[in-house]
Amino acid sequence: MRWAPAAVAGAVIMAGVLAVSVRGESPVGLLPLFSAGLLFVVAGAVASGRRPDSQTGRLLTATGFAWLLGQTLLVVPNALAATVGLALLPLSLAVLAHLALAFPNGLESRAERLIAAVPYALVLVGVPVMDFGDCPESECPRNVVGLDVDRGLGRLWYATLLIGAALTGVCMLVVLVRRWRRASVPARRVLLPVVPGACLFIVVYIVALLSELGLPTGLGTRWAQGALLLLGVAPVVFLGGSLRARLARAQVGRLVVELGDVSAEGALRDAVARALGDPTVILAYAVAESGGYVDGHGRPVELPSGGGAQVVTLIERASTPVGALIHDAALRDDQAHVDAVCAAAGLALENERLHAEVLVRLAEVRASRARIVEAADAARRRVERNLHDGAQQRLVNLSLAVGMARSKLGSEHEDVKDILGQASEEAAAAIRELRELARGLHPSILNEAGLVAAVESAAERSPVPVDVRASVDGALPASVEAAAYYVVAESLANAGKHAQASSVRVCIDHHGNRLRVEVADDGVGGAELRPGSGLEGLADRLAALDGCLEVHSAPESGTRVRAELPCG
Repeated sequence: MRWAPAAVAGAVIMAGVLAVSVRGESPVGLLPLFSAGLLFVVAGAVASGRRPDSQTGRLLTATGFAWLLGQTLLVVPNALAATVGLALLPLSLAVLAHLALAFPNGLESRAERLIAAVPYALVLVGVPVMDFGDCPESECPRNVVGLDVDRGLGRLWYATLLIGAALTGVCMLVVLVRRWRRASVPARRVLLPVVPGACLFIVVYIVALLSELGLPTGLGTRWAQGALLLLGVAPVVFLGGSLRARLARAQVGRLVVELGDVSAEGALRDAVARALGDPTVILAYAVAESGGYVDGHGRPVELPSGGGAQVVTLIERASTPVGALIHDAALRDDQAHVDAVCAAAGLALENERLHAEVLVRLAEVRASRARIVEAADAARRRVERNLHDGAQQRLVNLSLAVGMARSKLGSEHEDVKDILGQASEEAAAAIRELRELARGLHPSILNEAGLVAAVESAAERSPVPVDVRASVDGALPASVEAAAYYVVAESLANAGKHAQASSVRVCIDHHGNRLRVEVADDGVGGAELRPGSGLEGLADRLAALDGCLEVHSAPESGTRVRAELPCG
């Protein structure tokens, strides 16, 4: 059924050839005219095969049939038939103008629909002033509704028709030029077989109309023959565009070869963009658990809903979506090419989709670890506050009460006073130990005065001399301050207990969105990140905040603990 219109067009051509032969004339002169119409019908069949839902194929076919029927009826020896044929020839131009405005996705606005309707109206009202051109008066058919265009009403009618056609051509030219200027690179590639040729045809035709009106264009009415030549070339150009699209599909094989090595980040997207000729391509990967889509870095991607400059084509393997290709809407004109590219990229996309899923889960794990660290720090602060406001305060009150009771005893109760004195000393020791415990859980000075003050306080309590050099610009996130403090506190504790160090140097450096902490001692070295050690706990804490911990501790060369944390 796809090529049925071409068969009908062939029958129409045979009828025209037969009509000319009956008149005793050679049909050779009509072959170029019939060939142009047949090419339009063939181009329409090709366009309908590529996009059955588009009206491009139907308009091309209608143009061809209007042209062929018009040329055939003109050679029929009947005035009414010739008049109908005379009207069908400009009707083919009106359909062609409709095609130029509607290509490739239909008329987009009310103004475009109005401009597309005007040529049909001009054909309808222009039949009375149409003539059969240069032919001997005795051989020319008669226009059954014709008016004399050389005087009176006919002249006014004809001039008004020419002006209306010229103004319509200008409006069409404005619409097509604006569409071309606003089009993306892929859209211009789709418009190329139609819009430039249509613009050239309109310019030539407007010049011919102005010359017919008597304006001094310097080109004469014969300039219109150039427009007729362009009319014959139009279907050839369109078929050439279809051939170019088929050649573009051949590049899918090259894409398959390129996809053999897409290890580099973004290589798959770049390869697909080259195959489609669309630099705006976005690849999104399906996430099975959430049903959503993410990019190559695991970030969520919103698929376009349609109607905009970009559309989406789903990529499936075994009827399961593995990704989505977001591309220029103009590529819908060659959906077969897009589908071929998607099929070729399916396997590589599946691999990258799995990688993207891993990144998503890794991001979730990191976020979960960060939340765990923040929750643990919050619990530490809460316990420290409870100890300070509860148990520690009770011990202080108890120590004061014991002291007051001891002071009220006389000399005759020396043994009781000694017992109360020991109890007071034990209470004081318990208070000190409780304060150390609370400070180890979460030092209150960290919240009150910040990281530098907390580190300096820890350095003052250290049994080893500590040199603190800290430069921190502005406030830091609480989780970052806590992690940095614990790096210093753990390193100082190790230096005092295990390293046999005589001095320690603490450097805290804050540049941009990175915080660097380094603690170095001159001890015996040999520290390691062993399972269950305090250093391993620090490494886990920093990793949860997307930071890192390095330990350099060669024997007899001291220990250097270096931490780096994002704080932006």
